[in-house]
Amino acid sequence: MFIIFGNRVRSKTISTGQFSCPQCKVQRDYELRQARNWFALYFIPIIPLNTIGEFVTCLTCGTQFAKEVLSMPMPSHTPLDRLAREARADLDSGTPIEMARQKLINTGLSRDLVEHVIAQAAGSDQKHCPLDPLTYRATVQRCAQCGAWLENSPRA
Repeated sequence: MFIIFGNRVRSKTISTGQFSCPQCKVQRDYELRQARNWFALYFIPIIPLNTIGEFVTCLTCGTQFAKEVLSMPMPSHTPLDRLAREARADLDSGTPIEMARQKLINTGLSRDLVEHVIAQAAGSDQKHCPLDPLTYRATVQRCAQCGAWLENSPRA
């Protein structure tokens, strides 16, 4: 008879909340998790051993950060920053750049200001739909209009 034993790392959620994600650059939900080694018998964790550490996971982008990211100062809250954060959140959720631009124009902003906010929110890496004349942020995979897979846009 073989006895299979070893150790494995398991993590558990300690707390949740909202933080300023350095990757997304906007306010996002997070989980503070604690990693710990466990003695395992037949691949089943039995006895908790040492604690490895704690880390923060952004629930939107999935990036993991050191716990200290929770004590970082919040980004500035000027109206322009707020518009850029909202536009980026829209674009990350799959809204085409053209629709986000029109949404800002409909609020009464000048075209120059709208172009500045969209450029800041969309970034330089963009994708386009091969079937529709729509452009997306590079984080989006499928067209919201037709469902087609997006292609990388050529750089201007």
